[in-house]
Amino acid sequence: MSDRLTELRVENRRLKEQVQDLENKVLSLVGMISLESSGGTDRNNYYNDKIINFIHSTEEQINIVTPKIDKFYTTELKKTAERGIPILIITGDRRTIPKEYIPYYEELKTIDKVSIVTNPNVNYLMLFNSQEAFYSGGSLDQKELEKSVLIITTIKEQAKLKKIANIFTLMLPSFMR
Repeated sequence: MSDRLTELRVENRRLKEQVQDLENKVLSLVGMISLESSGGTDRNNYYNDKIINFIHSTEEQINIVTPKIDKFYTTELKKTAERGIPILIITGDRRTIPKEYIPYYEELKTIDKVSIVTNPNVNYLMLFNSQEAFYSGGSLDQKELEKSVLIITTIKEQAKLKKIANIFTLMLPSFMR
């Protein structure tokens, strides 16, 4: 009987350690994924400010998925590329981009450090690097983001960022993977 009690105590201690380890993991994830809203009367520039801060603070490659890009963000991405930061953009096919946005698409194609890949299935906005990712509806259009009420998912957890990078890679043509 004492052998069984010893076994149960050892098992109990092992289970307590596993529970503690799990609690530590859960606590470390708190704040790594957040949901916020943008738009409306009091937060109409929130998402634009967040994106601009992200673009200007990134010191490594920026990856972007967006159906279209306006003049404002074309200028901001051009400035970032001039700092030597590579930018990879997945956007809609040229034929699906509204005509007023085609000049910005063409301008981005000519900028060193900016690579553009088209994909006809792009219908959301995502920006990410190795530290952070933003995901929402909409596109990289300042006025559209200002007027829209969107749910913004911000991710900082490394495992989730790797999954996002894998999803991003699946959107690339096979020769770029």
